Amino acid sequence: MKFIKHDKLNYSLCDTAANLSAVGAFQLVEDAICEMMGNLKLDGETCIREYDAMWVFIKNRLEIHHPIHWMEEYTIECYISNVGGVKLIVDTLIKSHGKIAVASRAELCAIDHNTSRIRRGNTVGLNDTIHSETPEIDIQFDNGDFTACELSDTVVVRSTDIDFYHHNNNVSYIRYIVNQFDTALLHQKPISAIEIKYVSQTFEGDVLKIYRCSDNRFTIENEDKTVVNCIVK
Repeated sequence: MKFIKHDKLNYSLCDTAANLSAVGAFQLVEDAICEMMGNLKLDGETCIREYDAMWVFIKNRLEIHHPIHWMEEYTIECYISNVGGVKLIVDTLIKSHGKIAVASRAELCAIDHNTSRIRRGNTVGLNDTIHSETPEIDIQFDNGDFTACELSDTVVVRSTDIDFYHHNNNVSYIRYIVNQFDTALLHQKPISAIEIKYVSQTFEGDVLKIYRCSDNRFTIENEDKTVVNCIVK
């Protein structure tokens, strides 16, 4: 099943050039995936209520191929491209003027709401009616090396970072990392791709340390434990 939605680019999703920002693109992708999962009854509210579990992002690679300008029309297409025993792969395409402007590939797994242990998909709503679609494009993950890292920033998880899973939202980490670049640099050289791997959850009040590594690679830690690894291009 494909989730398809048409809209115009909102002001809050734009960067200083009035184009879709990297953070805005991640927000659109997350919203599309969550709405598609809701249509499949795999959303957080349903899964916590019925299975005491939830589907969470493991990693996501997002590539920006063409800019989308403020008030321009776009179409989001979101679909499951692979169904595994414990994992879903979800592709999301944002198209404008007949071209793919943004492409994302995300991996999700189900975890127990109380223990955070991985659950098999068939215990968290996956059934024979849920099928995969043929991928429209190929997106490869880069399992990069995170070395020569230096402390870049420290942030505290605040109430506006928390989603209805009651943990830090995926897009908050993207915002923390993009904030390590100044406005002038982002305007001169917009981000073309971000890949993020989610290792562990964080919660309100946690103090996170952001380390900048070689080749615009970042790692975020909470009490010396890795929370996310991220590559920016």
